[in-house]
Formats: sequence, structure tokens, C-alpha cells
Amino acid sequence: MKPVPAILRRTFLYGNILCAAGLICSALLPMVSPASFWPAGFAGFAFPLLWLICLLFIPGWLFARKKYWLISLLALIVSVRGLSVSWGFNLFGSGKTATKQSFTVMSFNSSSMGLTKYKENPPIRENIYRILQTARPDVLCVQEFYTNEHPDQQPHLENIQRSCSYPYHYFVKHYTNWKTWHYGTVVFSRFPIVDTARIAFRGGYKNNEDLVSVKLLVHGDTVQLLTGHLSSYRLNTGDYDAVGSTDGGKIKSVMGKMRRSFANRVRQAEIMAGEVAKSKYPVIVTGDFNAIPLSYTYKTIRGGKLQDAFLEKGSGFGRTYAALSPTLRIDYVLAGKEFTVEDFSIHREKGLQHFPVMARLSLKH
Repeated sequence: MKPVPAILRRTFLYGNILCAAGLICSALLPMVSPASFWPAGFAGFAFPLLWLICLLFIPGWLFARKKYWLISLLALIVSVRGLSVSWGFNLFGSGKTATKQSFTVMSFNSSSMGLTKYKENPPIRENIYRILQTARPDVLCVQEFYTNEHPDQQPHLENIQRSCSYPYHYFVKHYTNWKTWHYGTVVFSRFPIVDTARIAFRGGYKNNEDLVSVKLLVHGDTVQLLTGHLSSYRLNTGDYDAVGSTDGGKIKSVMGKMRRSFANRVRQAEIMAGEVAKSKYPVIVTGDFNAIPLSYTYKTIRGGKLQDAFLEKGSGFGRTYAALSPTLRIDYVLAGKEFTVEDFSIHREKGLQHFPVMARLSLKH
């Protein structure tokens, strides 16, 4: 046996074992609450890369005529749950035609309608309005919404109502600056809103955003809709620069922020799951969860009662967040099993931090 090939083979084998173990951990640890075991909150982020690496080990071992390919195969089988929530397999579209009972629901974190440092960004604002006017969802849920009552500023609430023909809306103001600059969560609807509620939640970037609940009369049936913005990582530009950095201090700071947000989201996920469980009506949950599908937060909210509209009709990773990674899906439309998910789309537009997601649904009768 030549020494160099033997060393390479062992390195290849140990690397395969390490990646396989990491893949299994990344798939299973997110089932554990990060509030009690914080590493569980980070585990799911590595899943896509580890899954691909383990898959690539298989042809390498087959070429070498070694049975070590079974290591990767075992890891891939054990981690199939992670793949099932991370990847949409509907490559050929929905194939279901809209009916008179169909309706569309869009969820969109508008990042204050593109407002940055109290200044409007006209190109982003125009992109947002173009998406809304083209998609024309029947129900539009907007987190991190911003509108202004000052005559020299943009009254986005009235503009969207008028330009997209929404006769009904429910706007929860989470905070106001200078009496006219309003920030919050809003639901626009073409269906009558028969009841509303704001539920203490402490979500969003500043942990001061409530969970919004509305009951809608959709084609004669009462439907409950919940929409919210879960606790953010509160990362700034310097924190994003720390990704891939060797600066231990910066990395520690970023990880500290992420650990705190994991614990906050566990509590918020339990609140949302509780609202779903006690509802007497078919439920739709939308929002920016600030959590990937392979997370305790997602698992808790979805539970066994809700369908993920993306998994039902979407394809690929379904990226909804523009920064950091091409695999980040953190914005959702989840529908109760009383609904048929007919279609799903992601509206990607340059300049947006979050991409609007929209599902076409109908109630089963």
C-alpha cells in the first residue's frame, strides 16, 4: 500500500464521517428548543451545504469501489425530514385552475416601504407598488409597514387602498414618530373584516410588534388570519460584514444577538401555535418568522394543523430574503388543512430585502 493514497483515503473517509454526522445533527437538532439548548438554533443553517457535500461523497466512493458510500447514504436517509421542509419539489407548476371559490393571500415584509434613515427610496417604492398592482392579492398582509399623514410625505395606507382597490383594512400602529410617521402591521382585504384583535407578542426588530388577528368573510365562510413579524436578529451592517470574518470579537457579538433572538422566537412561536390551536375557524398564518424551515420556530408554528403553501406548490429553496445566503426562506403562508393550496409564487424584485410571497387557496367543501 502506497502511503500517499492511504493518507488521502483516510482523510476522505474521516471527512465523510464528519460531514455525515454534521448533516444528521443539522436535520435533527432543530427539533430541540434553542431556549434550552442554544446550539440547536444554529444547526439548521448548515443543512443545505452539508447535504450537498454528503451527496457528492457517494460518486467518489463508487469510483474508488469502496462501500464507504453507505455512510453518506445513511446520513441522507436519516436527514430526509430536513430536505422535505427545505426544498420544494413542484418543478412543473400547480396545474390547478382558479375557481370562483379561489382567493389569494400575500405576505410581505416591506422594510418600511423602502424608507431608509427617514428618506424615501423612489425606485424601491415604485417596485413595491408595481408588484402589488400586478399580483393584486385579495388579502395583503404587510409587516414593517410605514405610512405618513404629513402632506409632504407618502400616505402609503391610502395609496395602496386606492391603487389596489381594497375596501377593508386593519392597521395596527406599533410606534409613531413626529405624530404622522406611523409604523406597524396592516391587513388589506377585498373581503369584509368581521373581527380584529392585536395579541401581545413583542416581535419585530425592536421587540414591540404585536401579533395581528383578523376574521374575514371569504366567499360566505369565516376564516381567521394571523400575521406577525417574529423577533429579528437585530444585525447591522457591521454584523453582516462579520460573516466569514476571522475577528473573534465580531463573531461572538453576532452569535450573541442570534442566541437572544432564538429564545424570543420560541416564546412567540408558542403564542402563534396557541392561537391556531384554539381557533374555531379555518386558519391562515402569514408573516416574517425570521426563521428557516429547519428550525424549532417553524416546527412549532406549523405543528400538525397547517400546510406550508410553498412546499405544496413551490420549487427549489424558495429564497425570500435577499441578503447572506441563497437558501434563506423566512417568509411564509401557512394554511389549515381545510384549504386546498392551488398555487404559490415568490415575487423577486431588485432592491427589496424581503420578497413578497403569495398563495392561491380555496376552502374544501
